[in-house]
Amino acid sequence: MAKSEGDPGRPTGDGPSPELVEQFRQLEAKVDEAVRLVVQLKKDKQELEARIEEAGRARAEAVRRIDDLIDKIDSLL
Repeated sequence: MAKSEGDPGRPTGDGPSPELVEQFRQLEAKVDEAVRLVVQLKKDKQELEARIEEAGRARAEAVRRIDDLIDKIDSLL
């Protein structure tokens, strides 16, 4: 396949130029890292949502216990 006019980065020989191959390799590495980060962020989000849910349960239990204590104090007065 001959080099066509207006096709920068395409050598006259077979295959892409070494520079283009290196740029593609670097892009692949960046995409792989982005995918890894997205997976990690999804995992972190799930963990944080679980912690928020647990905190909500703990808060509800604390409120219930405080209400019980207030009722006991009121009964002593």
